[in-house]
Amino acid sequence: MARVLPYSLAAMKTLRDAYRWLPLLPLALLGLVGPPSATPQEAHAGEQAETPVLELTLQDALRIALQNNLSLEAEQLITTGTRYDALGSWGSFDPVFRVTGTRFDSETPAQRDLDGAAVVEQDAQVLNAALNVPLRTGGAVDISLQHRNFKTNDSFARFDVSTDDVFTIALTQPLLRGGWSRFATSDQREAEIAHDRQREREKEVRMNMVLDVYNAYWDLVSAREQRAVRELAVELGAQQVGQDQRRLDVGAGTEVDVLQSETNLAQQEESRIQAEFDLKAAEDALRKLLFQKPEGSQEDYLDEWDWHIRPLTPLPPMESSGGQELLPWRRSLDRALENRPELSQARLDIDSAEVRLERARSNRLPLLDLSLEATGTGFGIDPADAFQDAVSYEFPGTQASLTFSMPIGNRTARNAVRSARTAVRSARIAYDQAELNILEGVRAAVRDRRYKFESVLAATKSLSLAQRQLEAEQARREIGLSTTFQVLEFQRDLAEALSTERAARAALAKSVAALAHAEGALSADPLVALPEDLPETGE
Repeated sequence: MARVLPYSLAAMKTLRDAYRWLPLLPLALLGLVGPPSATPQEAHAGEQAETPVLELTLQDALRIALQNNLSLEAEQLITTGTRYDALGSWGSFDPVFRVTGTRFDSETPAQRDLDGAAVVEQDAQVLNAALNVPLRTGGAVDISLQHRNFKTNDSFARFDVSTDDVFTIALTQPLLRGGWSRFATSDQREAEIAHDRQREREKEVRMNMVLDVYNAYWDLVSAREQRAVRELAVELGAQQVGQDQRRLDVGAGTEVDVLQSETNLAQQEESRIQAEFDLKAAEDALRKLLFQKPEGSQEDYLDEWDWHIRPLTPLPPMESSGGQELLPWRRSLDRALENRPELSQARLDIDSAEVRLERARSNRLPLLDLSLEATGTGFGIDPADAFQDAVSYEFPGTQASLTFSMPIGNRTARNAVRSARTAVRSARIAYDQAELNILEGVRAAVRDRRYKFESVLAATKSLSLAQRQLEAEQARREIGLSTTFQVLEFQRDLAEALSTERAARAALAKSVAALAHAEGALSADPLVALPEDLPETGE
């Protein structure tokens, strides 16, 4: 028996494949077709004796992919990075505190009679402290204090040792170019838009990944169904060979009948080998979405790629697919226009282009800056008195100024506005194009789902007719009214009808997910709910 490995994210259940053989039950009851010798699991028991089996429902596969998918993880890291970029962009408005300490000592020979000494000695310690506070209006407030202790031997100085302080508060504010919050916070708004856009990009990658898991899972289910069909065809061929050989042995048949049966058996075996190859390819496609490469040893990781994957969620029954109850395509389009992350990204691209246009228009304006400054000065022997006089504005000084500047011609700014306006128009065209693509995609998805539903109905009817044809032809063969060649033809028709019916049901299941993707519904958390018309488990 193959070892079945429970997965930590969901309890694994044993999948019963008996339903695969239900379409052939009438044949078995009539004695025309013997029952299958083993289920697919039993048929491959020897092959899987030492190979672990990973049992997965569709929900299990979605959960594992959400945790392990490398593309999604990469997008999540980018989203985290843009979030920190947006938060960090506001650091340009953080206050900046700066302190500078200076000491100088000098001796200067007297050059005039009033120098106060033959050699003038000066010794000073200067401390400059400043706080710059950027404003979201584009201006800034600067608060500074200059504190100086001074010692000299100049006889004309008022004090040999003195302290002077200068306390200043200054405001600068652009009135035209670069002024006010729409310009001052434009970089921050653009960073936040970039973060929002990346979040929508992550939703898009997540939705695409979920669709990939749906498709890969149903492809695997379909591949297993196809292998079961081909195994059944091989068994039917082997039974026919046995019957024709027994008829030849008793003289009731011909060697040509045996050769025809053996040729058919070889062809069916070739088809079975191809189905086995397709099954392994489908398993690898699902593994790529589920398995995450480890950072350390790769030995266990590589071993996992040899595990067999047994899907537990069967193909949805016809009555749960709701093919004839589809919403009008305009309702689906309304949902898509509201939910599709591609449109959200396109809208954010327009917002970002408009921010750059606002900034370009501001840069085109002439420079007109307002500066206001208030200064308090203190001087004395006692440092505390000097400081008190400075901060209390005992000896105030004020200053106000306007600075005007404008480059002649201003070609750089003028053409930057034109370029930004072109970018806005381009972003809006890109949005219209995305909306048009989504409209076409929604109509195609609605049409495809209805077509797939009708295809399943047709394939089911064809399978029923193929069963009845084979029953009738085998009955005719028993009484000598048909030939081995004709029976083999009907056997092949039955195998093809059964293969087509299984493929059509898998395609219908994929079309359900494709329509949900087109409507933007797959961006919802699949851990909570699957589309309404898909079963949650294989029970």
